[in-house]
Amino acid sequence: MTQTLNPKQELAAKHMEGPMLVLAGAGSGKTRVVTCRIAHLLEVGVPSSEILALTFTNKAADEMRVRIKMMADQYVLTSTFHSLGARILRESISAIGYRNDFTIYDENDSLQLLKNCLASMGYKDEKGLLKSLRIAISNAKNDLLSPQDLSRDFHSRTDQLLKDVFVAYQEKLKEYNALDFDDLLYLTVKLFRESKETLAHYQKRWSFILIDEYQDTNAAQYFMTKLLAEKHNNIFVVGDPDQSIYSWRGANIHNILDFEKDYENAQVITLEQNYRSTSNILEGANALIEQNEERYEKKLWSDLGAGEKIGVYIAENERQEALFVVEELVRQTREKHIPLSECVIFYRTNSQSRTFEDALLKYQIPYVIYGGLSFYQRREIKDILSLLRMVISDSDYLSFARTINLPKRGIGQATLAKLRDAAEEHSLPILSLVRKLLSRETQVIKLTKKVEEGITDYLQTLRVLKDMVSEGKPLEEIVQEAIECSRYEKVLREDPETYEDRKSNLEALINKAAEWSAETETPTLIAFLEELSLKSSLDEKPIHDSVRMMTLHNGKGLEFTLTFIVGMEEDLFPHINSKDSIEALEEERRLCYVGMTRAKQMLYLTASTYRFMWGISKVMCPSRFLKEVPSQYLNPLSKDENIEEEEDWVEESGFKAGTVVFHKDFGKGIIKKAYNTSLGLTYDVEFLESNSIRSLVGKYAKFKVYP
Repeated sequence: MTQTLNPKQELAAKHMEGPMLVLAGAGSGKTRVVTCRIAHLLEVGVPSSEILALTFTNKAADEMRVRIKMMADQYVLTSTFHSLGARILRESISAIGYRNDFTIYDENDSLQLLKNCLASMGYKDEKGLLKSLRIAISNAKNDLLSPQDLSRDFHSRTDQLLKDVFVAYQEKLKEYNALDFDDLLYLTVKLFRESKETLAHYQKRWSFILIDEYQDTNAAQYFMTKLLAEKHNNIFVVGDPDQSIYSWRGANIHNILDFEKDYENAQVITLEQNYRSTSNILEGANALIEQNEERYEKKLWSDLGAGEKIGVYIAENERQEALFVVEELVRQTREKHIPLSECVIFYRTNSQSRTFEDALLKYQIPYVIYGGLSFYQRREIKDILSLLRMVISDSDYLSFARTINLPKRGIGQATLAKLRDAAEEHSLPILSLVRKLLSRETQVIKLTKKVEEGITDYLQTLRVLKDMVSEGKPLEEIVQEAIECSRYEKVLREDPETYEDRKSNLEALINKAAEWSAETETPTLIAFLEELSLKSSLDEKPIHDSVRMMTLHNGKGLEFTLTFIVGMEEDLFPHINSKDSIEALEEERRLCYVGMTRAKQMLYLTASTYRFMWGISKVMCPSRFLKEVPSQYLNPLSKDENIEEEEDWVEESGFKAGTVVFHKDFGKGIIKKAYNTSLGLTYDVEFLESNSIRSLVGKYAKFKVYP
C-alpha cells in the first residue's frame, strides 16, 4: 500500500483513532488516501462491518467500493448520505411513527404532490410559485427546520403560505407512505435526536466513519455524521474548502473550516502535490484562489512539467466564441490524437450551451450534455417504475394516478379526484378504498360499470405482479411482465417518431434489472426501486466518443485533457447574482478554480465582447477572474487582446445628452442619456442606421465625437 503513497498521503492513510481532517487539493489523490486508510484499518484487524465510508454520488461510492475490494478483498459499506439515510430509515423509521415499507419520491413526484397541495388550498402555480416553494421546503429540511420553526418571523403572506403548504405537504407524504429525497436526511436526524436507543445502535455498528468531499456537507449531513461519531470520535474527513461550490443547495463551507473547533484534538494534514495538471495551469489556478479570504492556506504543485500556457480568447460575439472553441477543439484533437471524451466545454449557466451545440452540429462533432434529463426521469421509465411501486405500496396515490390508465381504462380526472378525497376522508390507503368499493363494503362513491371494470383489471395486473414477487421470480422477468401486462407497447405506438427510442429505453430497464440482480446479494423489488430513486443523471455513463458539455457545477470530480471555460465575462461569470456579497463572489471564484483544476494538459478561457442577453446586444466586460491570473501563465490568442483594465478614455463628466458620436460597429448615434453603473459611465445611444437604442459602457464602447 505505502509504495503508491507520498509521505503525507501515507501519514493520513495510517491514522488510526481520533478525528482527522485531510485538506486535499484538486488532483491530490484523496480517493486513494480514503481507500488506503480503509485497507489499513482492515489490515490491523478492524472488522469491515464497523467501517462506514460516505460520499456524495453513487458513482464515487461505487468506485471506492471496487477499489477496496481489489485492495483488501472485503466488503465495506461505501454509500452516499441519502442512501445511508434510506438504509437507516428502512430499518428503524417506525421509532418516529412511520411505516418502513415507504416509497421514495423523486423531484417530479415531489413537485406534483406540492402542486396538488397548493390546488387543494385554493392557489394556482403563478409566477413560479410552485418551484420557489419546493426550493424553500427543501432548504428548510436541509437546514433541519420543521414547519413550526418557520413561524418564528413572518414578514409576508408568502411566508405564511410556505408554512401552511409545508405542513400540508408533509402530511400528504406521510398519508401516501412516501418520503421525498430531503426526508432521507431530515428524518434520519429526527430519528437520532428523538430515539437515543436507535442512535446508540448505529453508533455501536459503525465505530470508524470516513467522509469524502466534506466541504459539500449541509446542516443535515453535518449533524447526521456528528451524532453517529459522538461515541467513538473516529471521524476522518477529506475535503477542500477551495472547492466548496454548492451553497445554493445548502452546503456550508464552515463545516470544514470549523472542523478543529468541532472536534477536540483533531489532526490536520494538507495534501498539496497534484497528480493531474501541468504547472502553468496549477500556478494560474493558485493565483486566482489566493484572492479569497475564507480558506485554509495551501499551494498546489506538480512535477508534470510546465506544459502549455492557458489560452485566452476574447471574441467579438458569442457565435465567434463558439466557432473558435470548436475549431480549436478540432485542431487539438487531430494534432494530438485526443479522444473526444477527453474534451469538455464548461459554462456557468445551461442557457449558454445553445451556441456551442450549433457550432458542434455544424462541424458534425458528437457531443453529450452532462447532467441533462436522467434516464430514470423519462416518461416510459417513470410509468413502469410507478406501476412496480404499486406492487409494494397500497398508499402511493401519485403512482396510482399515474398508472391506473396504463393501458387506457377510461378513468378520468374527476373520478380520480373523488377517489383521492374519499381515501383521505376515511383515512384509507387508496388501494384499500377501491377494494372496499368493488366488494360493496362501502358505498361512499358510486362507480360506473366501466370504471369498476377498469379498476378490477388494474388490481388483477397488480395481483399478477405481486404473485411473481412472492414466488421469488427474477427481477428482470417482473419488469418485463409489468411492461407487457400494462400493454405499454400500445402506449409507445401513439408516437411513431419516438417509438424505437422509447422501446429501447424499456429494454435497457429490463437489462438494468438483470445486471443489478446479478450484482446484488439479496435482490428485492423494494431495494431495486430504492436504488433507482437515488440515481441521478450524473451517475449515468454518457456516450464514449463525444465531447462533454456541462455547467461548471457538474464538473466537480472530473478531469479532462482539453478544457474550455467559456463566457468569462462580468455578470455572467462571476454571475450577476453574486455581486451583493463577498461570500457569494468568493464562491464564484472557487467555481472558476474548480473548472481550471479539471484541466490536465490544455486549458482555454474565452469571452465575448458583445453578447445577446434578453434580446438585447450588450457590451460585456471581461471577467475579473481573467485579470486575477498572472499574465506569465497566459497565452492571448485574439488580435489586440488586452484584458487588463483600460484607462477611462473620456473626461469624468463624459458626453452630454444630445452629443452626436460614432461607434465602429453601430455607426452614427445620438447620446440620449448618460448615467453611472457598476461598470462605469454608461450611455443610452440611439443609432441612426439601425433605428435602435443600445446601452453601452463608455470605456468599452470607445465613442468618437462625430465631426
